[in-house]
Amino acid sequence: METNSLFQVYFNSVFKTKEEVFSFLSEIEGNDFYKKREIINLLKEREKVGSTLIAEHVVMPHVQSSLINKSQIVFIHLKKPIKDWDYHSKNVRLVIGILLKENENVQIKKSIASFIRALASEDFVSRLLNSREKEDFTKKILKPLEE
Repeated sequence: METNSLFQVYFNSVFKTKEEVFSFLSEIEGNDFYKKREIINLLKEREKVGSTLIAEHVVMPHVQSSLINKSQIVFIHLKKPIKDWDYHSKNVRLVIGILLKENENVQIKKSIASFIRALASEDFVSRLLNSREKEDFTKKILKPLEE
């Protein structure tokens, strides 16, 4: 199956806290300490604006910044739920992190928007949550882009 460079899938990941997830998301952009710290701060600031809970057991932390070199959607399917993500979000099983490069081209933005619209379907989200294998999960996330 052809993979989409917009997506990164981490299946059966082991993270215990939101902070561990944010640290992991910041490391996708490289090992520069300043960049990592700033991306974590931006993710935390976004969380202060409002909950990133998009469905039961699913959060979508996101950031747009000039520190991001390559826009991507990062799927973290958790082996065990994160019990207390925040005040609203409990037992998080799927994290969909969006890292958006500032001034991204229109086509990439359209692809991201298309995927986000697919998340409005409870059935789609349920299929993602209940995937038991990485290949099956990956096929499911690519489906909305093929339609």
